[in-house]
Amino acid sequence: MKWGPFLVRYVPVLKGKLGEMEALWNLSDFQGILPLLEVVEAEEGGSRKLGENMKKLPSGITVAVDGGRAGGEALSEVEEVIQRGGKFSDSLFPLGNISLMPVIRYGDGYASLDFFKRLNEKYQSGYLLRLGSVEADPHVAEAESEIPLLLSNLGADPGEIDLVLDYGEVGSEREVERVAHSARPALQWAARRAWRSVTLVSGAFPASIAELKYDREHRLSRHEVNLWRAVSSHAPQGMELDYGDYATNHPTLRTTSFSWPSSPNLRYARGEEWIVYRKKAHAEHSNATFYEICESVVNDPSWEGEYFSWADKMISRGARTYENLGSATKWVALGRSRHIEVVRRRMATLGEP
Repeated sequence: MKWGPFLVRYVPVLKGKLGEMEALWNLSDFQGILPLLEVVEAEEGGSRKLGENMKKLPSGITVAVDGGRAGGEALSEVEEVIQRGGKFSDSLFPLGNISLMPVIRYGDGYASLDFFKRLNEKYQSGYLLRLGSVEADPHVAEAESEIPLLLSNLGADPGEIDLVLDYGEVGSEREVERVAHSARPALQWAARRAWRSVTLVSGAFPASIAELKYDREHRLSRHEVNLWRAVSSHAPQGMELDYGDYATNHPTLRTTSFSWPSSPNLRYARGEEWIVYRKKAHAEHSNATFYEICESVVNDPSWEGEYFSWADKMISRGARTYENLGSATKWVALGRSRHIEVVRRRMATLGEP
């Protein structure tokens, strides 16, 4: 179950957008973390933007990249941008020292698989096999019949592959029970092969927070934690089930033909809950009320302090100065960063998310 120099324990699934990437740029430690970045297909030039943003990741880390329906073509564009100079060519981090791990599915065409093989030969990163999606749970019987051909086409064995069982949204305890019933036999199936690691992925953050009232502290349950517990407790003897989630984002990226300004908000992870703050935009100063949210966090007796994470440092500074946190992209970065730090530390200290 080794990946790189350490065990995989946490796979955060992030959209390849600026806010998510800024969260990763400022992560304190990548030990035990394998980020899975999704190319945003609905965004023009999504793969190239992801490549540009990946240049600011710390040198030496491995990142799994999912090109979606574009497959190898999208990953080819990502790698091309990383390997050449550009927007971040003056970065403190060396270019070209990020190891790309291709995300594969058994429906990938030959052209994509050929490129994925070349990536593996270059980076020696292996592969991440993703079963399931936001549309459908992993189909074990189908996987059993399709995976041998996939491995043959890649010239790979299970020991080179990190297996991800993706169950998409689990928005309630009732959904947790349904998915757990389906995931337990999938885990038994996964145990028949010596995968490098096996990770259960799901997401519980709602698609929208528009229904949450302003000027209140809302606490939302991280149902994906309960799902992981319900499934991992039935893991075959000797099998370690790793954890993955969609952080403070719904598994499905919402796209519309129009855009409304976001009300100032913060999605703040603490333990097994999210604390969601919302404020109305200020009539004259637009997003200034976000700094009132910062004050609420800092004044909470349960706050761990500004040294807990990059997000907490920024929130503390915002509460004092009322500066530099006035955009929706920055709010996304703070929420994702805080969430990843909370899960990373819980996995390291408690052995659970």
